[in-house]
Amino acid sequence: MQNMNLYYDFSGQKFGYPLSLSMNGFSRSIFSRQSSLEISYVLKGEYEAVTTQFSYTLKERDMIVIAPYDIHMLHKKEPDDDGIILTIHIDFSRMTDAMAGNVRTGFSTAVCTETRNRDSYIQFRNKIGELAAELMTESNDLYHMNVIMMEILQIAASKQAFSVDDLPLHTDYHENYMKAIKYIDSHFKENLTLSEIARQLSFSTSYTSKLMKKYTGIPFVKYLAYVRVRASLETLLEGRESIEKIAFDCGMPSSKAYTTVFRELYGIVPSAYRKQFQKNVKYSAGKENQKMVLDDEQKKLLLHLLEGTEEILYENEQLSIRKDGEDFILKIEKGNVQIDTVQEGGILLRISKER
Repeated sequence: MQNMNLYYDFSGQKFGYPLSLSMNGFSRSIFSRQSSLEISYVLKGEYEAVTTQFSYTLKERDMIVIAPYDIHMLHKKEPDDDGIILTIHIDFSRMTDAMAGNVRTGFSTAVCTETRNRDSYIQFRNKIGELAAELMTESNDLYHMNVIMMEILQIAASKQAFSVDDLPLHTDYHENYMKAIKYIDSHFKENLTLSEIARQLSFSTSYTSKLMKKYTGIPFVKYLAYVRVRASLETLLEGRESIEKIAFDCGMPSSKAYTTVFRELYGIVPSAYRKQFQKNVKYSAGKENQKMVLDDEQKKLLLHLLEGTEEILYENEQLSIRKDGEDFILKIEKGNVQIDTVQEGGILLRISKER
């Protein structure tokens, strides 16, 4: 079931941009696996997160960070409740390796709450709040959003530092993969097969299959379906063509197959996606389409994120200093601390390393 009353979608995929943010009441009861980093933050209700390592009930204002390629499922604890969840995707397939690093080892799946992984939770909430503020003001400043996106990645990968020196050199293997991707991008509407791609590029079918699996993490057939569905978004949102024709035009074998893949990608069927998008589209005086915007009810749900929880004043491996309202919170991981008073009535901290 979907709660469509508060549905919102900023889909960067429409622009070839790696960052997407959505709000909806989906209940995904099938396991999924994707190449993006996913952060799901519960705005209302309770959701059960199930991975291959653990299951956890997410309550209001809890979040889970799903590492790329981790199999997971996320559904409402009570199917009939009016839960709302905010989901951020950062799609590494739309970044070069040099921008993303090694996404298969650089991230881990974790639950973040007020009491669990609290430091990461505070940092994630602050960044989600900044992103929400950017969308609320409708400025959508590309460079600011780039900064927020990369800071989110840095927080998620904070325990898995990845050096520029560790980036793999571009090899013939990688160059051949890019040739295959470019061929798919140019011919996805055709009755495309793996053997056809291999023949066009003078590769063997087994070699082409290995290329696709190594760099996309999913089988060729599924990757091709994802490309087709993503490419159909603009036509779908225009609202002029039937789902059947859109499916046929983008190369999918049937509207049923198109709907199945669409739901896997976006957690909602294409007809409902288009209907809600059109409901949120506003028109200018010249009857030109405007972008989807957050309404007052949606903003109300996000308002607490803009207020933040704690402000990070200083942080390193030994010490963090945060401000929570009028209070200052000091956290010391290692070292000996000496506290002195100063003439103005404040305090002076001296930290020395443990021997």
